[in-house]
Amino acid sequence: MTIYMLVAGLVFVLIPVFAFPFSQNIDPISLRVYSQVFVPKEFHIKGVIDDRTDRSPVAFLVRNISSGSQLEIVDLEGGAIPAVENYVFGALPRDQNLRPVKIRIRDLKIIEELADARSGLVEGEVYLDFSFELERGDELVHLLDFQGGVSYKRGVRQVSVIEPVLRKSINNSLKYFNDWIEKESTEDIKLARDVKVKIRDYREDHQDDTVFYNPQRPLSWKDFTGRPRFGNYAASIFASIAYEGNSWIEEGEVIVDIVFKTFMLKSSSWVKGTNNSYGLNHEQRHFDIAKIVMERLKEKVEKLDLQPHNYDRKVSFHYLDAFREMNQMQEQYDRETAHGMNAKAQARWDKFIDEELSGFGVK
Repeated sequence: MTIYMLVAGLVFVLIPVFAFPFSQNIDPISLRVYSQVFVPKEFHIKGVIDDRTDRSPVAFLVRNISSGSQLEIVDLEGGAIPAVENYVFGALPRDQNLRPVKIRIRDLKIIEELADARSGLVEGEVYLDFSFELERGDELVHLLDFQGGVSYKRGVRQVSVIEPVLRKSINNSLKYFNDWIEKESTEDIKLARDVKVKIRDYREDHQDDTVFYNPQRPLSWKDFTGRPRFGNYAASIFASIAYEGNSWIEEGEVIVDIVFKTFMLKSSSWVKGTNNSYGLNHEQRHFDIAKIVMERLKEKVEKLDLQPHNYDRKVSFHYLDAFREMNQMQEQYDRETAHGMNAKAQARWDKFIDEELSGFGVK
């Protein structure tokens, strides 16, 4: 989310021309904390990150009338990033029981020009480009961008105007972020504190091309409707796994509803002529293997330490790992049973598969 804001703060000081024979050096700008800006209830600032492409001093200021367009380059006292960090730490209480937030500074500039040499009028702009990011472990989660600043006018000798204008700009960004996070603290998934996972199997039978695994509904040869392929095999089954996830927020907690699907596709599964129960059992065991792998995946997901910002990535990672495991197990099964032709090996696999399914409470 990106916010663009421009706040105009106008300071008019008109000074006669004869008041400007003198030249001055401009000292580094010292950001001062006079009082706390507000008390955050949802976050504390953990630190400031320098992400500027231009890390030169931040201010380009009019020194005197005779300098004209030649601006003096001035930095914040102690350096831009340390100065901003020290200011923010002083301006806001830091309750470390609240969410840790870091400010990423992409741009920070003060640029002036001599608007009227006769009156010594200087016009200036403060530019801010801040990003607010939530710290979660070793990761930073992007929350909000703020791009804005303040316009001002001053007399050429009134450099003291600059610091409060800069301070006002920084305060504007902090207040805007505070308003946003207070509003979104129970609505934005990135701000949720906990994740609750609900896991269930999809078993509905719509009498279409897909058969979802159900221990009460074993396969039959009628489920193999695909066109037979050339080769030495009498039958083949397309069995696989998938999942769907849906999430929502309830009182600041992410509720994740995950539906796991173990299925076979009729049109991609085939049999040559009429086959026997032994051959059907071999194909059923391919389906069972997919179910075993899915049950293992469900166990892993139930034990995961999921966070609101990465739960989907973690579940997806383990799903892909399970998919590879399923393919390897299917290949091993066919290799050791010689595609069902080795009866002794088939019997060993039948026993292993039944024990696995029984352990998961499937049979």
